[in-house]
Amino acid sequence: MKSKKIVSLLLAGTMNAALLTVPAQAAEYRLQTPEPYAIGADHWSREDFSQEANPEVFTGVYSRELYNAIRQTMMDGTSNTAPAYTMVADSEYSAVKQVLGRMEGVLRYEHHVPQGFTDYWRYLDYFAVSAEMPENYQAPLDFVQPVTEATEEMTDRERVEAFNDYIRTLLAYQKGKTSGITQTFAPHAKELKAACGSYARAMKFLCGAAGIPCFTISSKAHTWNLVYVDGQWLHVDVSANDLSGRNSVLLIETCQTGKDQAPEATAFLKELFAPGSTK
Repeated sequence: MKSKKIVSLLLAGTMNAALLTVPAQAAEYRLQTPEPYAIGADHWSREDFSQEANPEVFTGVYSRELYNAIRQTMMDGTSNTAPAYTMVADSEYSAVKQVLGRMEGVLRYEHHVPQGFTDYWRYLDYFAVSAEMPENYQAPLDFVQPVTEATEEMTDRERVEAFNDYIRTLLAYQKGKTSGITQTFAPHAKELKAACGSYARAMKFLCGAAGIPCFTISSKAHTWNLVYVDGQWLHVDVSANDLSGRNSVLLIETCQTGKDQAPEATAFLKELFAPGSTK
């Protein structure tokens, strides 16, 4: 890390020297720098998506304003439209960050900071959300394409069942082991050792690729999925299914795997992915 910083400083010094001695290059460099960005009134105005949701999920940090900001990104993205802002205090940031982490499938949801942001000092608690696919997810997405295409004519329920069985052919449960998306969905000669979190992330990725609402749910010692099919949220625990050798926790209404550590966040997430689904 230290060596990288040194290299960066040397490169910056070389660039500055070049800009001082070559005016034409300096002008070209300035054109490539981000234009100043300031939050305007239009960034705060947006459709009130929260009117579609169950009002009971708006508690504490999980407010209507936060819902609207995240939902705006889910509906429109941030590449061609100004993101919708809300305010998230330092004391609430961790809880919001955890919600965004539970959403990640093919897309990664993160706190969005625009390039060239000039008036951050006016909005110290400002918060907007970006949704981007990590560059290293393209290879896994290509790897699972035959599976997602082969199941296109199936119902969402049938697709989730197929994804469960597919993941079981790729991973073998072992406590404490991890297999990331880029390892799980890549050629390998034998099943990879992985614990529950890896199974749950794999299911989120496949569901994300298929356009099926899905996120993770956790107890103190275990992680599995909630998936929205047939107009309801159902539990899927691929790691438990793989370990037991039978699909005992596959699209069921209640799950005895463990107690949800964050039930308020879970209710909020359900409404983000499927407005009105908890009414």
